[in-house]
Amino acid sequence: MKITVLLVLKYNPEGSDPTILANASDVTHFGYFQRPSVREFIFFVGRTVEKRTPPGQRQSIQHEEYKVHSYNRNGLCTVGFMDDHYPVRSAFSLLNKQAYPNNSCQQKKNRVCS
Repeated sequence: MKITVLLVLKYNPEGSDPTILANASDVTHFGYFQRPSVREFIFFVGRTVEKRTPPGQRQSIQHEEYKVHSYNRNGLCTVGFMDDHYPVRSAFSLLNKQAYPNNSCQQKKNRVCS
């Protein structure tokens, strides 16, 4: 089970390219001179998947040896590139926590969150 890239993108409904707000990537298993082009290609695929994910929806797409999981919620889209063996439920849980890290604390009014 391996996570290659996690992206947070801002959804633009007018059809323009989404804005990448944050990214974390591990492309060390690619050759040194291939890494910049691999990162660009992953950003391209991430933007394309984000454009095709309607607001409020989740989807998983098979792309070569990767599963691309996408979750668009309230105009904030998280995209993860993971291998085939990564569990889908865990992937979407991670994408939800990545976009909204304090969501569980906001629902519990009596607890203090750090």
